[in-house]
Amino acid sequence: MKRFYLLSVISLFSAGISAQEITGGERTLSADSIITSDARLDSIYQSLPEVMITGERPVVKASQGKLVYDLPQLIRDLPVDNAYDAVKELPGVTEMNGGLQLAGQGVTVILNGKVTTLSVEQLYTLLRSIPASRIEKAEVMYNAPARYQVRGALINVQLKQTADGPSSWQGELYGKYNQKHYEGFEERASLLYNGNKFSTDFLYSHKHGRTYTTTDKDAMHALADGSVYPMATDEVRRGRSHTHSFRVGADYTIAKDHQLSFVYNGSYSTHHSLMDIYGTQQSNTRSNSTDWLHNGRLDYRTPFGLKAGAELTYYRSPSDQLLHSSMQDEELAFYTEDCQRINRWKFFLAQEHNLGRGWGLNYGAVYTTSIDHSYQYYYDTEKDAGTKTGVSTGIPDNMQSRRREQTLNFYAGFNKSFGDKLSLDASLAVEHYKTPVWNLIVFSPLILLHMDKSFRCRVYINIPVSFCHCIFKSCPLYVIVFAQHIFSDNTVGFPDTEC
Repeated sequence: MKRFYLLSVISLFSAGISAQEITGGERTLSADSIITSDARLDSIYQSLPEVMITGERPVVKASQGKLVYDLPQLIRDLPVDNAYDAVKELPGVTEMNGGLQLAGQGVTVILNGKVTTLSVEQLYTLLRSIPASRIEKAEVMYNAPARYQVRGALINVQLKQTADGPSSWQGELYGKYNQKHYEGFEERASLLYNGNKFSTDFLYSHKHGRTYTTTDKDAMHALADGSVYPMATDEVRRGRSHTHSFRVGADYTIAKDHQLSFVYNGSYSTHHSLMDIYGTQQSNTRSNSTDWLHNGRLDYRTPFGLKAGAELTYYRSPSDQLLHSSMQDEELAFYTEDCQRINRWKFFLAQEHNLGRGWGLNYGAVYTTSIDHSYQYYYDTEKDAGTKTGVSTGIPDNMQSRRREQTLNFYAGFNKSFGDKLSLDASLAVEHYKTPVWNLIVFSPLILLHMDKSFRCRVYINIPVSFCHCIFKSCPLYVIVFAQHIFSDNTVGFPDTEC
């Protein structure tokens, strides 16, 4: 950035000048230029440093309705060692109930612009295993257009991986020791190779250790007849676990804007726990579980804007539990075996056209199908002797299910850039969602307007509207409207509603 040095010199003579720069279709913002009287926007940016440009590259840029953060610079002086903790440092991002939120609403996190079929918990586990040094930047959108295949807020984490330039190797070794009642360990290794046309990365992490927790409870249970039963219990829980996570990715550049990519994410974990309860209730529970995850994705990108890909996810989680419990004159003893197995496939086609003069056109289709096969068997430890039938009174019934879900999504949209001060993005997505219980069609139009009246004023207008129609004759028509206008001095919103 050639003007940074000039801005630095000018600031010596006038402390009231805020550092800003116009570079093509992007705006570089300082902390002063993005703090407004809007309470929501102020909460989003309040954690940014007071001085954003000090002769270095900027922390954040506003470009076509999204905020692009230089995340490595943002976390440079913070005790952050993985991608998940790095994302939490983005302005407006908070962690609540084990999940991430952006400005008080749910947010979808993706890697390298690719939406995965991993569950939220599995994705967060992957992010925690990625070193923070692998991050290149983060893109934040408060309402993602349909071409991103995501509804609502979106954070796109871009990793350092390019096939341009000379060949190079980069590696990292990491170790962590944690001491509470028992010890905990984490080891991590990563390797990245960038070649002229080929690049690959490898990541492995291992978390293991023991846990110990105690809980004392005192309660008074009052019944409808007026009787009161005091309860006092002491709970002691011990556990040990091992979690192995691994990732292998490869990109091959055939020609300019012509690329073939493959990535594999996997994990294997074991958990063992023992829980003893003393007092009014006497109980002993032993449980064991194993989790297997395999996820593979293949992407193909052409020079004329066509993208195609396929993704497969396989998950299996068998577990068992042995319970002995007694309270007053009642006893309960049984053994359980359960397992969940999920197979999920995703296929997509996407096309983008650059029509010139700031106009763009995009459309595509996404098909996702999954099969969830689960069971849970109960054994009476005294009467059944390992059989799955003839359980005694008080033992729950066995359960077995097989459920298939299918989702077909078509979308189309256009975008227009009116220079560096105004941009428009509009799209319509039609989604058919089918399960043994639900059969829905959802229409989701979205209009996103990004306007800069001056260097200090930004206006976003996001108007997503969803119409959910239940195909079953007995179901009514659902209409869901969500409108949100964000100005520099006013915020009006209506909470979204699930179909």
